[in-house]
Amino acid sequence: MASEELRPAQAGQGSGSNEEPPHYVVQRVREALAHDERVSELEVKVKVFGRKVFLTGPVSTEARHDAIDAVLSEVLPGYEVHNETQVARLDAPDDVERLS
Repeated sequence: MASEELRPAQAGQGSGSNEEPPHYVVQRVREALAHDERVSELEVKVKVFGRKVFLTGPVSTEARHDAIDAVLSEVLPGYEVHNETQVARLDAPDDVERLS
């Protein structure tokens, strides 16, 4: 399962406002990335710092990497999203496995 790191809202943000706690934002992002058919990724790590969201980890295709930005702009309007995910390289094995 993807790990998450939560940080308190930056000074001057979140106190006395209607802003969601960071752990709510993390959960909304994780659910959106898992359930949206454009992305369907479970291994993305999510960190929230105030109104900035940082995403890291592997994704299976370039299309899914690009779709993350679209999904999060719909789910988190007004947040600054830093999509630092990388497309996982799946190289063919170097040798043939022989079964006896």
